[in-house]
Parts: sequence; structure tokens; C-alpha cells
Amino acid sequence: MKIVEVRTHVVTEKLQTPFGMSQWYWETRSSCLVEVVTDEGVTGWGECFGPAEGSRALIESVFGPLLVGADPFEHVSLWESMYNRSREWGRAGVPIAAISGVEIALWDVVGKALGQPVYRLLGGRAPDAFDAYASAFYYGGDWAGDLEAEARDLLARGYRHVKMKVGADLRTDVERVHRVRAALGPDILLAADANRGYTTSEALVFARETEPDALWFFEEPVIPEDLAGYRELRASTAVPIAGGESSFTRWGFAELIESRAVDVLQPDATACGGLRETLLIAGMASVHGIPTLPHVWGSAITVAAGLHLAAALPVVTPSLSRAAPVIELDQAPNSFRQTLSDLGIGPVMSVPRGPGLGIEIDRSVIEAYRA
Repeated sequence: MKIVEVRTHVVTEKLQTPFGMSQWYWETRSSCLVEVVTDEGVTGWGECFGPAEGSRALIESVFGPLLVGADPFEHVSLWESMYNRSREWGRAGVPIAAISGVEIALWDVVGKALGQPVYRLLGGRAPDAFDAYASAFYYGGDWAGDLEAEARDLLARGYRHVKMKVGADLRTDVERVHRVRAALGPDILLAADANRGYTTSEALVFARETEPDALWFFEEPVIPEDLAGYRELRASTAVPIAGGESSFTRWGFAELIESRAVDVLQPDATACGGLRETLLIAGMASVHGIPTLPHVWGSAITVAAGLHLAAALPVVTPSLSRAAPVIELDQAPNSFRQTLSDLGIGPVMSVPRGPGLGIEIDRSVIEAYRA
């Protein structure tokens, strides 16, 4: 089997109501989808995190031509070739996201060629179901700040794990957390995500003043470059500190892990280097007793890849049950998550059992939203 073409499909959706986090608002949802085509008619799909046009340009000009004529079963070697080609200028950010999308598509090809789901190729064991944690309570958006109504909606739809956005304004954010905790009740796991919005001193105040709310974890409290700030915060609060969404490759995660700056690690397979790279990162984290809870943001392709990955993550301690793993599920508007494939999206999901990623892509959706 040989790769004959690496295609990119950039899809864009104009949102009726913008939504935001601590740093900016989204007025559109865009994504770069990757399609790897082989000479035996097997096609694999992947997705890239971040600016879609940047990934498309790199795949079409650098990484795609490098793969044409290669055997997709040599995907580990191909990853190393792509990374080495970009080592001088692309060891983080969009270049790694582009490689990630290609890598996920290669796993899909191999799984389909072998008639096996990706989670089995990764050595995982799929439980009957995964609980999804709802990444919700954005600024603005369809709920327009009605936190109580949004909480009632999440509960009615069956979510028992929730993450909310903070980081825009310290005083307002503390009050937001109090309101959401009261609306959800004490039995729902509630996390907070600042998206790098606070200084260390602000994050310390936030952690202290939300202690009564019993946060599940506090994600990306400060900028990723400030590992000293992460460590200071972690040493000063009982709230578990999470991070890693803004880190790339095993080399980029090494210091974050070895310095014990976080309690929970959050690599994103569509950004950090792909599925295998995420497992390598999670393996390093497990050596230090740090569990991995991957970040998931994107279309149905990303969600499917996240499900397969979650089934293969290392168990940090035997006491952590694999009976009901948790995967992130973004609640902001995204037609590519809901309509691009036949994957069932909701508070409880199953790992697709079909070959590869186990989902069928609706090409009409790609054509309808093609940039």
C-alpha cells in the first residue's frame, strides 16, 4: 500500500452568536481536515488544531509531498521525517498541529487496512461507555451569561462533569463560579479553565476564594511559559492544577512533567503531535504519578480520535478505575462536531468499534462549509 495523495479540506462556519473565553471571542468555527488517500482505495481522516489555513499551507507545501509514495504502515517513521523536516522552524504551534492531523489520518488508514479499530492498535481496551465532561459556560454565546439556565440545561441532558470558563476578570469570575456551583449542586464535578488569563497572584486569589466550591481542577491558570508560576500555585492550593493544552511534543512536555508543575496533564492529540505522541507524553507523566486527561476541541474526527486515545491511556495508580473514563466535549456551537459523521455525541459515548477511527465522513457537510 502506498500513499498517493494528502488532501486538506478547510471548513468554516459563521456563528450567529459569538462566544468567548478569557482571551478573545470566536465569530467563526474553522478547521483543517486531513484526508490521506492510498493506491488501494483506503482513505484516512485527521484534523489539525489551531489556524486552519496555516495547517493547510504546511501540509500542501511541506508534509504532503514528503508522504506521497510512502507506506502508511510506516507512520512512526513518517512522523519522524515530518518533524525532522520542520525542526529548524516548527517545533511547536501550527507545524506540529499540521503533523498531528496527518498522523491521525495515518492511524485511520492503518486501522481500516487491517480491519481493526485504532484503540486496539494503540493497545487499549474500550469500556462500554465514556462519560463526557461538558466544556461550557463561555462568555457571551447562546446563553448570554444566564449561568443558571445553562446549568439546568446541562443537568437535564445528563452531564455530571462540567468545566466553565474564567480568566477574564477576577472578581466577576469568582462570583461566576459561586453561581454555577449553586446551580449545579454539590454532586457535580466542576472545573474552571482560565485559558492563561491570570497572573500568578490573581490565580492564587481565585483558588483561595473558590475553595468552598470544591473545584475538580483549575486549568491553565497562567501563561504556559511561567512554569514557576504553576509550581507556586500548585504549592499554595489544594485545588488540582491542570495544564498542557498549549504544549507540543514529548520534548515540549518534558519540563512541564519533570518539574511537577501540574496535577493533571492535558495534551491535545490534534496539536501536540498526534495519537502516538500523546501516549508517549502520557507515559512520561505516569512515571511522575500525573494522570492525563486530554484536551479535546474540534469536529467529530477529533472527538472520535479522543475516544480511541482515552481507551489506551496509562493508568497512573491501580485505584483509578477504568470503568468510566472521562473525555472532554465542547458545548460551543460547531456544526462539524454534530453533522460531519455518524458519531453519537452526548454526555455518555462509546468508542467506535469499526475499523480505523470507526466513523463515516459526510462529504456533503465538507462541501457545504468549504472555505
